[in-house]
Amino acid sequence: MEEINLINFLKDNGLSLPKYFQLGVKKSPFNVDASIKILESKNKNFNADMKFTFSNPEYSGLGNKYDWANSVILISYDYFSETGLNYFTFPGYGHIAKFAEKNYYTPLKQFIEEISEIFKVNNLKFETFVDNPQHYDRLFFESVGLGWQGKSTMSLSPGIGPWQLLGTIYTSGQFVSNTGKSFSCGECNLCQSSCPTGAIDSAYNLDSRKCISYWLQSPEIVPYEIREKIGNKFYGCDDCLTSCPPGQKNVIQLSKENKQEVNLLNILQSNDEDLLREFEWFYIPKRNPDYLRRNALIALGNNPFDKFEINLSELYPIFSNQLKIYVLWALYINHYEALATSLVKKHDSKNKVLLDECESLENMISQKN
Repeated sequence: MEEINLINFLKDNGLSLPKYFQLGVKKSPFNVDASIKILESKNKNFNADMKFTFSNPEYSGLGNKYDWANSVILISYDYFSETGLNYFTFPGYGHIAKFAEKNYYTPLKQFIEEISEIFKVNNLKFETFVDNPQHYDRLFFESVGLGWQGKSTMSLSPGIGPWQLLGTIYTSGQFVSNTGKSFSCGECNLCQSSCPTGAIDSAYNLDSRKCISYWLQSPEIVPYEIREKIGNKFYGCDDCLTSCPPGQKNVIQLSKENKQEVNLLNILQSNDEDLLREFEWFYIPKRNPDYLRRNALIALGNNPFDKFEINLSELYPIFSNQLKIYVLWALYINHYEALATSLVKKHDSKNKVLLDECESLENMISQKN
């Protein structure tokens, strides 16, 4: 059967490649396997308690998933160029990473759905993977010539850098392969030097146990040393992305409507339903909005507004123990130790967890001094 140019095939079926999208094609056999690489990271515990592609590396990292597939299509969506960045936040506000500003997977999924409909009409068998734990999304990225894996472990493309999301389609259609190209980071290690926690100390390896994005999605107690380095980040961390030269663009924005900025007190005072609705695309452990409040307390402790301690004093009695330990931390690091201990004495005088937390915070502060 004659191989077909994918772009022409889509155009003939009424679908043009949208702006900010790239396509790469590889024909079978798909002799690409990342399972060993994923297993090595898992064995080093670099994934911490994250499951996703680490749950079944032998399958998620496997290129030859289907005997019937003649081609695999990799789709890249540049979500950065659409809006740009806004770095600026005021006291009492937290920062949302660019990748989490809104659900950027929506345009990618819509485009893949449009391709899928064309395949159905043309009686082509196919299987899609988008943000799916059963498939390592950058598996074919280098072999189809879209770019390379950076030292940050992210997929990089010329002119786009790491600001992209990937989707994969296996199909029985026989399409012309793209030619692989040779790229690399060279001597650049800006992603490593910009990481606040040293999570990329080893090039091409990310230690999730040190990663701010991981901790802001983790159900575990955030260590003191990580809390301080989180700064005013409410969700996610873009530091390794913004430092990457291939992805740097002159599109910093100053606007009154900053979708990367959130009022932290509003987060703390909102009810569960409103929080889950407002941030419905976030990964939130067990869909428990207290984890968003936890993030807000950490960011507020690092970026307080004037007299924030009054609001925390009012909120403390209605918070769970899980949140109270972060209230105490935020007060302690801003030199309101007496207020913190008085809150515990007044509301939790027999609560060993919170009494011990005050003692730990005292030790933390004394060691700093």
